[in-house]
Amino acid sequence: MKGLRLEGINVKEIILKEDEWIIKTKTFLSFVFINTGEGKITYDERCIDFSAGKLFIIPQHQVYRFESTDAHLTIIQCPIDFIDRIRLEADRLESCENLYKLQYISNNYHARAGCVFRNENDELFAASLIRQIASEFKSKTEDYLIIRNCISILLNLIARNIIKTETSGLQENRKAFSIMKIITYIQQNIKNREKTGIQTIADHFGISGNYFGEYFKQQTGISYQDYLLDYRLKLVETYLKYSSVRLSEIAYELQFSDESHLSKLFKKYKGVTPGKFRKNNK
Repeated sequence: MKGLRLEGINVKEIILKEDEWIIKTKTFLSFVFINTGEGKITYDERCIDFSAGKLFIIPQHQVYRFESTDAHLTIIQCPIDFIDRIRLEADRLESCENLYKLQYISNNYHARAGCVFRNENDELFAASLIRQIASEFKSKTEDYLIIRNCISILLNLIARNIIKTETSGLQENRKAFSIMKIITYIQQNIKNREKTGIQTIADHFGISGNYFGEYFKQQTGISYQDYLLDYRLKLVETYLKYSSVRLSEIAYELQFSDESHLSKLFKKYKGVTPGKFRKNNK
């Protein structure tokens, strides 16, 4: 089946017969579902066995090698801005709690623990969703809503299993799990300046306010203030691309001083004015 593109999503099927397949992601969060067969995945000098019915996450900017003599794989690639768009549209839905966590997962999660699922029912449900997505793409349907909704539910299942179920991998690295919770809290409260203050977050997680900045940078590689600005600007990009909300309303919603302040920051870091960016992406 050839990969078809819809809203930037790409779905394709790979059959391995005494062969290997290398996936190198760029701006995508990729999901690899094992329809049949078994084999092994290698990345960063690590090796993981896989078998039929398992699902693996491949974060962006990573290289993974699949080796097998009989495996049939389904690959779904989602642009990061597609995930951001789903999260924005789900802003008032309960499911949004899980989707907020995907921003961190998409940049940091590796499949060290193998298949992402620890709940058998969720694993079976995910398999049916993936087969439905592949079928819809294969038939070249013009009704993208089914595909879109299936991917949204799949993302929710993945987030729930990774975050709410403390896997052995996360238990072995409590600091990694703690920073996930902090990132999730920040993203959930991004529109509330008081709740995203350093002392407020430090108090919430029982960390010294004086140590929080150092701790955050150690775990993420970026200062807290830089992360906060970068995340807000990414949300601005999503608003500009996929909504008609006025810039003044976006500035107010995302806690910028005013429209002029937002415009200057956006031009400085994105190299183009918000108006030009919106026009180029319509």
